[in-house]
Amino acid sequence: MRSAALLFCAALLFSCQIVSRAETDEDGDDTADVDTETTADRDEAVRGLLIRGDFRPILDTFHVDERDGSEDSETILGARLRVGGDFGLTEKLRVGARVAGVGLTGPDDFDPEFVFQVASPAPNGLENGQFTFDELYVHAYRTDQFSLVAGRMQTRFVLRSGVWARSLDRVDSNNVNVTWTDGIQATYRATNGWNTSFILQRNASDGSGGIRYEPLDFDDSAARNTYFVGAENIESWGLVVQRAFDVSYLPSSLLEDGDPDGRRADYWAVVGRLALRWPQRPTGTRLRGGAEIGYAPNTQTAEGANLERDADGLAWNVVVSLMDFIPTHNIGVNYGRVGAGWLLSPQFRPNEEQLEFRYQWRNPRWPLVEARIRWREDLEQPVETQRKRDTLDAFLRLTWEFGKSDR
Repeated sequence: MRSAALLFCAALLFSCQIVSRAETDEDGDDTADVDTETTADRDEAVRGLLIRGDFRPILDTFHVDERDGSEDSETILGARLRVGGDFGLTEKLRVGARVAGVGLTGPDDFDPEFVFQVASPAPNGLENGQFTFDELYVHAYRTDQFSLVAGRMQTRFVLRSGVWARSLDRVDSNNVNVTWTDGIQATYRATNGWNTSFILQRNASDGSGGIRYEPLDFDDSAARNTYFVGAENIESWGLVVQRAFDVSYLPSSLLEDGDPDGRRADYWAVVGRLALRWPQRPTGTRLRGGAEIGYAPNTQTAEGANLERDADGLAWNVVVSLMDFIPTHNIGVNYGRVGAGWLLSPQFRPNEEQLEFRYQWRNPRWPLVEARIRWREDLEQPVETQRKRDTLDAFLRLTWEFGKSDR
């Protein structure tokens, strides 16, 4: 099964209660808040306590044709729970914390354990049965436009594509994973609609709090801090409803030959995003499409990528969503191709193409309901393997959100 290459050509300009997520935001963003919101999103501090959380159960099944010729199939039932809150000390300062955990059926027994460390315990975040603080922060507001978050936080810079919130480079806690960013985030909200953020992320010698792929490595002291700057505008501009651009810089983190004792290099990457909506309205049947493209100019060698040639640093994906084709029901299709040298995305693995179809029901009286079927395959066959890895998976997922406030 192969999909034809698609061309991306776009211009980029510089009380406890169930909470409804079926409604669109005031700015007309059709993407669910639970998949786009971040720690730094609130643009003002309010005195008092806000308790918030979400519960996300999932039934996931997959079949994999492995590179060595073997096959593997499994069905997993699991869930993620997150409960936390923030307290407004003054109109310029708030503090917050949240505990998150994951439980999954499988070969490992569910044995609850609390962990707290900079590097995530597993490549995709927490392991089965683990709980941690995925938020623990201070948020200060210097002015109505500028704020600073310090501590452990959730960061996301995504393509707001309706059915999905896709990202080639930065999205904490996607699906039922639990990941985080330790560091600081400074945000400036301009009056013209552009929001600009700078993130300094602290890594440990044995890894990052987010999902990063080998041969990225943080054992060298020069690789402990990584940097990110991004700008986004989600105010409507004709048919365009999102323009965004960001840069990631990971000094001394790339093992060019895949050898921890070998050559190291700086790894950096740029991403552009563009989303459109037609007709330009927040309700009724409408088409929402988007594209995201990224490029990393400095990638690992053929030896480091285990391929016959040096790794490709190009990555891109496109999305088309049909919103409210029946009221509160949405469907979408997503296709992406990610080179072996693109090492930043929790949602797209290096050296892989993927095609996904998803259905979404967003009724304000019920939890968010989502179902998907997805196919993934290696772009290039690694050396000394029998075939490309081919994966077919599907899930049914629910999301309950809840909150209580004394404000």
